[in-house]
Amino acid sequence: MNVQSIYHLMQMQAMSTVTSTTNSNNTNTDFNQLFQSLIGNSQYTNTSSDSEIPAANFLNNPELAQSIRSQVTANSLTDISDSTAFNQDITTIIDQAATQYNVDPKLIDAVIQTESNYNQHAVSHAGAQGLMQLMPDTAKGLGVQNPLDPAENILGGAKYLKQMLDRYDGNKTLALAAYNAGPGNVDKYNDVPPFAETQSYVQKVLGQYLA
Repeated sequence: MNVQSIYHLMQMQAMSTVTSTTNSNNTNTDFNQLFQSLIGNSQYTNTSSDSEIPAANFLNNPELAQSIRSQVTANSLTDISDSTAFNQDITTIIDQAATQYNVDPKLIDAVIQTESNYNQHAVSHAGAQGLMQLMPDTAKGLGVQNPLDPAENILGGAKYLKQMLDRYDGNKTLALAAYNAGPGNVDKYNDVPPFAETQSYVQKVLGQYLA
């Protein structure tokens, strides 16, 4: 089996573990570079003149195979729509979104806990999606392409929460009411709307935030 054949074999094996949406050309390039580097550092030394590497020598090296899979997977997770710099750890995403939009990370976390209880696949009866329960039209307006992606959802939710905080001069109560019921309803009543769901929502989020 020649080098190219081994490369294709291990590429298919490694890419089966990748779950994020990744540009295929970049992935192939990264994999090729990684493959060549790892082969160069392995104990096997190619002494033949026709660039042949015995298949058994490579396939019987589970450490090398796992190293390739792990590194390709790790490298691939960085390409997530407009949230390239964000990984899939929820706490990290919250902290980075908080820094980017200047919103208290505890407030973002409280909204996530109240909205979805950290279920990134949550979908409400009204159609709100993801960790911060973004409505499809709201998500689209915020530039969120996949509301079920944790990084995109938190970035979009934090951005929208920041917009509501700015709109109501930092008043968390009104901002949260607007996040739940829409700013039109808050403006209409010039206060938290008299909706049982919204009033309960605001109290619950603030309770989590202040806990």
